[in-house]
Amino acid sequence: MKELSENFLELEAEIISIIEKGNELNSKKKHEEAISLYKKAWGILPEPKLGWEMISSWLAGSFFTAYFYLEEYDLAKHWAIKQLDSDDADSNTAPLIALGMVCFELNELKEAFGYFDSAYIYGKERAFKGRPEKYFKFYLSENNK
Repeated sequence: MKELSENFLELEAEIISIIEKGNELNSKKKHEEAISLYKKAWGILPEPKLGWEMISSWLAGSFFTAYFYLEEYDLAKHWAIKQLDSDDADSNTAPLIALGMVCFELNELKEAFGYFDSAYIYGKERAFKGRPEKYFKFYLSENNK
């Protein structure tokens, strides 16, 4: 992975600004407006879109969050996979938890358990912190079978 700032310092600043504005809108439950900004940022992100340290994963995760809140789970899963693919930190459990959550909501329970289990291996209960309790309860229930 490369840092965008190495070759595109001004572009990186612009993309960060757009993502931050989108995240502000997302936190105000203006998910559709946030997605519009994320699409703008994605559109100006140079190829390879998933090859930029931090920016690629952050943007994909922002898309995931907005689509997840809108209960557009197929799109949320698409972006959760991109987030996982662009994250080069093996110990980062957030993309795994995101995929587990969306698979759970899509009733893809075997797949959900697999992602939750991978996250648990690295982060134990901490990996589920700040997430709705139903996901950790599901994980524990399935793990005890």
